Amino acid sequence: MTLTLPRPPHSLVIATEALVGVLLAIGFGAAAMLPVVSTAVAEELPEYADLRVPLLVAGFAFLTLGLLALGSVASLVHRIHRGSMLVSSSLVWVDLLVGTLVGAAAVVVAASVVISNGQAGSPFLLIVEVMAVLALMAIAGVTLVLRSLLRSAIDMRAELEAVV
Repeated sequence: MTLTLPRPPHSLVIATEALVGVLLAIGFGAAAMLPVVSTAVAEELPEYADLRVPLLVAGFAFLTLGLLALGSVASLVHRIHRGSMLVSSSLVWVDLLVGTLVGAAAVVVAASVVISNGQAGSPFLLIVEVMAVLALMAIAGVTLVLRSLLRSAIDMRAELEAVV
């Protein structure tokens, strides 16, 4: 039995994939610009120049995790469009997405420690960092809840196919 599931409109899928593509291009552009910007900031603020390398590493790590998350989202959108979402391999992409979110929160915490130890931050920056960590963890939690729903849907589909 072939189960036909409702799919999102093709125009929505194309728009979503285009936006993810734009975000990927911006991410790669930001990665290319990061060393130049960090050098300029280090020259303008020589008292914080020794923070350049650790914060550059944190920036690259954060961008890499963001690009991986975007790739995971693009793959999931494509699976939904193809109608192949309800298979166990889809859970791998969701797990990757959760991992990137948790990793990004860890990078923000590490960068916060570096900034704090270098006495370069402000109370406002600390508030922004805390909010970023909380937002990333909340999104990871919501994604895990949705993952459990996907797991249930995959199990129900397998059970239905076994009955039919």
